[in-house]
Amino acid sequence: MLISRRKLIKLTGGVAAAMAALPLTHLTHLFAHRIDLEIENEPEPDAPPAPLGRVANWKVDIRAAPQTRARLVRSARRDEVLQLYAQVTGDAEMPHNDVWYKTDDGYVYSSWVQPVNDIKNPPEPMHAAEKFWGEITVPFSDARVAPDPNAQRWIRLYYTSVFRVIAAVQDATGEWWYRLQDGVTFSPGPYVPAAHIRRFDPAELTPLSPSAENKRIVIDLSRQLMTAYEGDKPLLVSRTATGFGPFQTPKGQYRIIRKRTTSRMIGGTGADYYDLPGVPFPSYFTRSAIAIHGAYWHNDFGRRRSHGCVNVPAPVALWVWRWTTPVQPYDKVEIRTQDSTATPVIVV
Repeated sequence: MLISRRKLIKLTGGVAAAMAALPLTHLTHLFAHRIDLEIENEPEPDAPPAPLGRVANWKVDIRAAPQTRARLVRSARRDEVLQLYAQVTGDAEMPHNDVWYKTDDGYVYSSWVQPVNDIKNPPEPMHAAEKFWGEITVPFSDARVAPDPNAQRWIRLYYTSVFRVIAAVQDATGEWWYRLQDGVTFSPGPYVPAAHIRRFDPAELTPLSPSAENKRIVIDLSRQLMTAYEGDKPLLVSRTATGFGPFQTPKGQYRIIRKRTTSRMIGGTGADYYDLPGVPFPSYFTRSAIAIHGAYWHNDFGRRRSHGCVNVPAPVALWVWRWTTPVQPYDKVEIRTQDSTATPVIVV
């Protein structure tokens, strides 16, 4: 089922947000769909999920055909941005996914490419004093120690990652920069070009169907599917990437006990070390910090691969964050609860 543009804009809160949610509209078998949304102006079956794709692995192979043994045309390195022309069915490098993307040079396996847009936003310095939330809308943006394109790079930030903007300043050429805090640091932190961040209007982060009763989320580890229910009616189904190896997502019955608009997640050691700024919309359901959250560092939903959390596409994480209780106010970074009426999360 495909999501209509009109319904998608209503769900995500704006045209730019709808564009950011394009994986929902085209890759329903890999991402998610709303059960109750209308079908309207369906794209061609081979339409790509987004016009661009960022290489999310250290290296991916581009081949002459969507086959694992097809002639190797060239390799693309991490963070190279590829033009996407179509998606096609080919060899399943892994059993859960047989989708490849057509690029200028050939075909690339979709699990290793994050679908992205390259959207430049008008600066909104007048809102910076309000300390607003924003998301990166370009394939990546290098945050710097000062509002200067020649300043030292602090860290690289990726499409759909979320941060709190606490100030806006102009550089020597008159270009606007935003200063970031939550999502990358606990104190005033680095600067990014204002054009790279889209501001979330408070209306975009308000609760969804707050009066609905009997909400619950069911995560099926064997099928790698998450389903959100109101009563017996499934509202959303999404593929997931849950815990792998020694980091299994624990089975059981839980409730949402904590939410953040964003989080910088750091952990692991050696080759297993990770540092992920701006993880979008985590909704935690265990005291060991297992959460449902967006993932921008892979496009590999449908198999176990995380450190225990439930990875979903960023638009799905936002939907879950808005739909579940407790409700997090716009001006708060985090909310915690022990309320027995918070939304149940059942992991089976």
